[in-house]
Amino acid sequence: MADASEALLAAVCDQAECRVRADIQGYARYLTPEAIESLRASFPGIPPRVQQFEIVAQKPRGADYLFDVRYSARDHSFVVRSRWRKLDEGWMVIHAERLWKEGEAQPGIFSRLLAFIFGLLAVRGRRRS
Repeated sequence: MADASEALLAAVCDQAECRVRADIQGYARYLTPEAIESLRASFPGIPPRVQQFEIVAQKPRGADYLFDVRYSARDHSFVVRSRWRKLDEGWMVIHAERLWKEGEAQPGIFSRLLAFIFGLLAVRGRRRS
């Protein structure tokens, strides 16, 4: 991970650790509204509880950085790709999405609606912090 700054790596790891702890507000504090929308659209319903994470890829994209983080649950894992950018607030995710394996079931309309509701709650909690 030599390309990314220590501050960026710390932010990526802190966000992932918040996800493992199920600290939704902590996880969401790194997400711009656009990132919340893109992430919400790529998940089927409520994201599953996870036990660990691993940064599996990192690459610069101009002034941004792309990170692939694999989250592992008991019987499966999934990867979230996020695009990080240095903003006034610090390092923030400007776009995020779950990566899907070929043939894997993707979210339907009901799942996206539930994710939308939970996303609103996360944003609301972030504004109170």
